[in-house]
Formats: sequence, C-alpha cells, structure tokens
Amino acid sequence: MRIVEVINVPWWNAAAEYCISISSALSKRGHDVIVLCEKDTPSYKKAVAENLQVESLLRFRPLHFLSDLFAIKSTFRTLYNDVQIVNVHTAHTQSLFVIAKVLFGLRYKLIRTRVDSRKIKRYPFNKFSYKSMSGVIVANKADQEEIGSFTNLPGNRIKIIHAGVDTDRFRQTGKKAESRQKFHIPSDAPVIGNIARRSPVKGHDVFFKAAQLVQSDMKNAFFVTAGVDDTVSLESLRGMAEQAGVLERTLFLEYVDNVEELINCLDIGIVSSVGSENHSRITLEYMACGIPVVGSNVGDIAELIEDRKTGFLVRAGDFVAMADAVIRLLKDNELREIFGYSARRLAEQKFSVNNFAESTELFYMGVMSRKG
Repeated sequence: MRIVEVINVPWWNAAAEYCISISSALSKRGHDVIVLCEKDTPSYKKAVAENLQVESLLRFRPLHFLSDLFAIKSTFRTLYNDVQIVNVHTAHTQSLFVIAKVLFGLRYKLIRTRVDSRKIKRYPFNKFSYKSMSGVIVANKADQEEIGSFTNLPGNRIKIIHAGVDTDRFRQTGKKAESRQKFHIPSDAPVIGNIARRSPVKGHDVFFKAAQLVQSDMKNAFFVTAGVDDTVSLESLRGMAEQAGVLERTLFLEYVDNVEELINCLDIGIVSSVGSENHSRITLEYMACGIPVVGSNVGDIAELIEDRKTGFLVRAGDFVAMADAVIRLLKDNELREIFGYSARRLAEQKFSVNNFAESTELFYMGVMSRKG
C-alpha cells in the first residue's frame, strides 16, 4: 500500500508518537509510507531518525488553510495520485483532508486516528467530517463508544488499535545493579518509579501522597520521578516530596534518553494520572520490561493492565489504594515476580509492534476493500 500519515503538532505528544510509530512499523512491513508534518518539529526529527520519507509541503496554520487545500489538490493529483490511504492524526488535518477530498474529488481513502483525551466537539461540521471518514482508529473503548454515539458510523468503521511497544528495546536486561549505579539509586532499596511529563493531569501529587504512606511502612523505599518539562516545575515536585517527607528518598530526573535503562532500575512502575492516558505509552514500556504496574483507571490503562494479574488498577486520585497496592507488591516478592513475568508475556503476545502494525494493516486493507 501507498500510505500518507499526517501529523501537525509542534511538540511530542501521544498523537505524534502514535503517528511516527505506526509509520515506522508499516514501512518495515514493506509499505510505501510518507509522513506529512512541519519541518523541524519533534515529529519531523523522529521520522527522519526512523529513516522514513518525510515531506513538509503544508503550513498547518488557519491563515494558510486555503493554500494548504490547493497544495493537497496539486500534490494528490500528481506526485501522490496513487496514494491509497491518508491517515490524519489531528482535528485540523482531518478538516483539511475532508474538505480537499470533497472539493477536488480526490481518490484517497481517509482515516482518522484519534488518541486525544479531549471530548469531541459536537457541532454539525464535525459530525459531517467524521461521517466522511472511511475508518476511525481509537485507542480505547470509551472513545469508540463516544464516536459511535456521535456519528452512528457502523461498528466495522471504528476500530480500537492499541499502540505497540518495542519488546526488543524494552525488556529486562539483567543489569539492574549497574543501571542503579549509573543513576545513583541505592542498590538494596525497593524502588518505585513514576515516569511522566510534568503536568497536573499526570497526578504527581497523588504519587507523592502515596509515597508518604509507602515510606511510613517501608523506611528504605526509594522513589524516582522523571519526565519532560510541561507546566509543573521541578521545584514544585520537590515541594510535594518535602511535604510528603520523602524528599531525601526521591530522585528527580528530567528527560531520560534511554528510558528503558531507567525502567530496569525499578521494582514497581506507577501511572498516577487523574486524566488523559488515552494512549498510555509508559504503561506498555513498564510491562515490556517485566515491571508490575500500579495504575489509575483512566484512559486505556484498564485495557492494558490485567488487574491482579499484571498489576493493580486503582481509582484515579486514590493515593491510599495506590500505596496499599505498592506495599503489597513490595512485601510479596513472589507475587511481584509473577506479575512482572505476566506483564512481559502480555506485552509480547498482545501489544508488540508487530501486532500493532498487523492490526493497522488489516484495518487499512478492509477500508480499501469497501466501496465509497
């Protein structure tokens, strides 16, 4: 298949990661994949790093909407006239390609991939736009139900496809001691990690409230937080840790390039989010590394974790339940090992990059086989 994947966010988020991941996975399966995005954005740089074909022929600005429409018209009637699938990953690109297809009679099949945690705006054009899709991909059941109720699209046109995790990159290395030494983490401590961008929705306050309860029961517990800057400063995180009484037992990191090495330092992975997580990349990365997860029941986390088999699910914001789950796992080495082993197996069997690519490929082929 000849496929165009379109992403227009100026930062690295779930939609951008999903877009570049599926582009790379499909390309490795022999498909001709082109990524359309703005030049020098994180998506552009990641696509280049993955040796993908990247084009920046669109401006993706409201001011340039008309010029972008005519750029689509000219390009898809010449260079891209044989493109079979266009997959748009944002609302703006959805509008662009719907209007271009209708106005200019372009032949591509249009798919919308939506991993946005925001609710769909229920105005008439948006309904028309979604009903114009040949297919819609979402990452969780709640989004599937929301789009279905809004559009009344047939069930076979709305597909849940969880993103995949690279199980070769994310795996147990057997070098926990060396990794801990590199990050200056105590070698003999039980280590609980929370890897997430620094945003209120990620629930760092919940994490530190839980950490306070864990530390009161297990004095040698050690905590790690890592993630890119967003709207919560490192100083704010240190304040939370100080208030919880765990400041001296917490390592604060920003962006970590080889995050799989940091995950291999952990005994338990935490996802303390109070919202978002429509596509919880870190949950899959913990699981692939054989780390049991204690996660909030938001987004697609409940569809990734098998509660009481690969980890524990807790109600969003419930730091007491989170702490209880962590303490139970830390006090039961056998249970922790069973959960970790089961998490790894689940990642390999259900959430691998190969499964991700195959599910998407089959959906694209089904879209191409349908008339209209």
